Amino acid sequence: MLKKVFLLFVFLSIGSIVFADLNPSPPFSVRVLSGASFPLSGDAEFFSTGAGGSGTISYRFPGFTLMNVGGSFGYSIFPVGVDTTMSVIWGGLGCGIVLDITDRFIAFIDFLGGYYYSLLNDGTGPQSGYPLFYPGAGLRLRITPVLSLEIGGAYRNYIGLLQTAEASLGLRFHFRQSTGEGGALGTVEVLPLSDAAKAEQLQITETAFQDIFPVFFKYYDENPIGTAMLSNNTDEEIVDIGVSLFIRQYMDNPKSCSAPVVLKAGEQGAIELKALFTEKVLQITESTKVSAEITLDYTVGGRKYREKYVETVRIYDRNATTWDDDRKVAAFVTAKDPAVLTLSKNVVSLSSEKGKGAVNPNLRTAMAMHNALRSYGMGYVIDPRTPYKELSESAKAVDFLQFPRQSLQYRAGDCDDLSILNCSLLESVGIETAFITVPGHIFIAFSLGITPDEAKKIFLRVEDLIFHEDSAWVPVEITQVQNEFLEAWSTGAREWREANTREVAHFYRTHTAWEIYEPVGLPGGETTIILPDSDTVAESYMNELTRFVEREIYPATAEIEARISQQGEDPKLINKLGLLYARYGLLEKAKMEFERILSLNPDYLPALVNMGNLEYIAGELKEALAFFSRASMIEPDNPTVLLGIARTNHDLENYGIVGESFNRLKEVKPDLARRFAYLDLRGGEAEKAAAIGNIKEEMVWEE
Repeated sequence: MLKKVFLLFVFLSIGSIVFADLNPSPPFSVRVLSGASFPLSGDAEFFSTGAGGSGTISYRFPGFTLMNVGGSFGYSIFPVGVDTTMSVIWGGLGCGIVLDITDRFIAFIDFLGGYYYSLLNDGTGPQSGYPLFYPGAGLRLRITPVLSLEIGGAYRNYIGLLQTAEASLGLRFHFRQSTGEGGALGTVEVLPLSDAAKAEQLQITETAFQDIFPVFFKYYDENPIGTAMLSNNTDEEIVDIGVSLFIRQYMDNPKSCSAPVVLKAGEQGAIELKALFTEKVLQITESTKVSAEITLDYTVGGRKYREKYVETVRIYDRNATTWDDDRKVAAFVTAKDPAVLTLSKNVVSLSSEKGKGAVNPNLRTAMAMHNALRSYGMGYVIDPRTPYKELSESAKAVDFLQFPRQSLQYRAGDCDDLSILNCSLLESVGIETAFITVPGHIFIAFSLGITPDEAKKIFLRVEDLIFHEDSAWVPVEITQVQNEFLEAWSTGAREWREANTREVAHFYRTHTAWEIYEPVGLPGGETTIILPDSDTVAESYMNELTRFVEREIYPATAEIEARISQQGEDPKLINKLGLLYARYGLLEKAKMEFERILSLNPDYLPALVNMGNLEYIAGELKEALAFFSRASMIEPDNPTVLLGIARTNHDLENYGIVGESFNRLKEVKPDLARRFAYLDLRGGEAEKAAAIGNIKEEMVWEE
């Protein structure tokens, strides 16, 4: 008997490996076991080896496949002494742990507790009933999707009676939920088709797959990686059509694909093949080929059929992409990468205070970031294997792009790599970025966070800015990473103007591109970033900031001073000169000009207001309030005066006076009041509101 069972086991194993086509097992199953029971220790003196059988109904949770629950019942018989036997009937509930070793071999551990009833079969002894429990373990071989062969062992404790060790062999039948009404449980009749029969049924034809790029694995969930055609070759209507795609190792489950649910006789329909990949595809570092399994389910004449097609597709490495859509580069912009954040957060602290209130905060941060990369030793190097200039001209050519962390590791990159790195660093500190592409080249721009009209009032050389979608942007030629920031800015502006004039420049906001190509983090351990010397970065940043101020301010100051020389001590011209100094942080020079005005005319309102602003910036709140109060005596409803009184008293926590001045400002100039809405709040709430848009830095000067 044992020899026959062994031969049957071998035959089924070989047959299953050769012929079976497995999907994940249905969650419901029924198990039938038979086996031998061996009494342990002292119980062996009274009981001999017994035999028995059992049945189990179990459910394996689809969303948590490590766990199953179920109920069991069984019968065992043991020889007792020489002349009689004992019967044991038992039942119980339990749970188990299931581990899929491969798609065919499954290990399991069961735990059960219940109740048993025993009696001597000759009727001479007492009958008894007590609790029992047992743990067991075994191995399961899937023969088909609905049939498995099991071998196992267990320890069983019939409390108060005996303890046994058990060995068993059995079959497990898997059930799935019926597609019919009522939700009854039962096997779905899925009939595989022979090659001859396939020609008379539903076929998948004209299959075409794209090459797959891991960095876009989120994109493929909603966009097809391939297409195919369905053909109804019968003279009947085919219904309940379902198509799914599965690529083992890189997908957790088959992905349901878009396909017609019904095809009339002789009709055709298109299929879009989509895939929901796991992050495991990002571990691919060399291009590889994999099998894509297309499963086709349908019903003809009331009978269900299933067919499987296997196609070969190529998956490129995680750094690969093509330039058929320039927006794809945004997927590499990983602003949340720990290596990126380590560098950017340290750098932004250098620029947060130096130059505060004088130069646009986004511009200051970008300057500091550029100089940090210079000090870090970042260099521009053309990759001879994948030069952007050549590859960008071919939509199908495969390029190699570095993730920001890789560029920081290598301290070098091509124009596309440095564009990705710069955008990631700026985005990580809240500065919006964009990619600019011109024939054979890519570089970046960052937003100043202000409108074109605001920018025109602040910047002298507006031709070096880009005005896009009601925002002002600064173009930066990132290949000049070892040059001064102002030079990289000037070069980027010139490249933009020339290409834009020829209508060959393209501007892609990173946030907009992310809506299609989501950023994908590079897997693996964190990279240790050796930060550049902070003193070196701070010194180069301040030198850059000074050069920018000088470039912006001195042509204008020279012109104003020439006019003052010609026209005399005109308070309006002197005030204009003072404002120019103040807006660029040269506060001492500004103070000298405003005091110069007040020595000529103590009641000149703009000079009083602007002196109040200077004292406010310096933190001399009482002196600031004195200047604003003098101005209020001259023009009580002047919006800038009302704002100055409200802001100063708010900092002094004189909230009653704040309310009077700010409420009047709402009536006189509501737009200005809305910009400083934090003045309606107190304490921590006010601080949080003021932090939005750096409104605490903003000063309203009187022309």
